[in-house]
Amino acid sequence: MHPFEIVAEPVRRRIIEVLAVGEHPVGILNDIVAMEFSVSRSAVSHHLRILRDEGVVSVAPDQGLPQSRLYVVNGEYLERLDQAVGELFALWEQRYGTGVGRAPGFPARPTPSVRTPHAHRAGRRGQRGRPSGWFDVSTTAIEDDGRPAETIS
Repeated sequence: MHPFEIVAEPVRRRIIEVLAVGEHPVGILNDIVAMEFSVSRSAVSHHLRILRDEGVVSVAPDQGLPQSRLYVVNGEYLERLDQAVGELFALWEQRYGTGVGRAPGFPARPTPSVRTPHAHRAGRRGQRGRPSGWFDVSTTAIEDDGRPAETIS
């Protein structure tokens, strides 16, 4: 998961902010986040699991209370986040119209495949409720100057 995707979720971002000042037991994290965001303890545990799985936080047993767990932010994640922000700044410095640099060469996007319209399940291609011939070219032709054209045969 990209570092921005992780901090895009406000609950996860707040957990990281709380842990940035030091390690905290899971009970404190639950209380803070549940109170601020009005989410359940299980929702906070869900976000903590995502943060653990992505390597953002690590957990260790509390020395004072062995049944409690302490969470701490991993420095490697903060370095990945800093690197991602640095890449954005590099792109920012090369933006158009600044005279500082030129935009980087992006790889060409693949051309989208041309989709052929599918026939409507009733065979009318989505024209339900419209009379047949609802758009008649011969009666709606318009000249270049905006006047209705003569009838085209």
